[in-house]
Amino acid sequence: MSDSCFYTHSNVIIQNSATKRYKYKIEPELLEQIKLEKERTGISASRLLRSHYHLCPPELSADMIGNWLSGRTTKAYWEHVNWVLERYTAIPSIQLEEV
Repeated sequence: MSDSCFYTHSNVIIQNSATKRYKYKIEPELLEQIKLEKERTGISASRLLRSHYHLCPPELSADMIGNWLSGRTTKAYWEHVNWVLERYTAIPSIQLEEV
């Protein structure tokens, strides 16, 4: 199974000049917030996408999220970054067992 959510959306909006989507520069503070949420929940990007495959935006993949967090990609679609942050924020923290 692919880590991309694109296969779940059969009705992709064809872009023209009126519906053109623009990538924006991801702010370092926003990336840091996503990293902290990912660490807090203990959920990988691919697991996040698999558990919400029916809700995720078209063309979003775990590789894209990994590229943002590693700094290899500095621009992304706003709806992708916003969706990832919202999903991570909604997940409860992991409970670490004390020994």
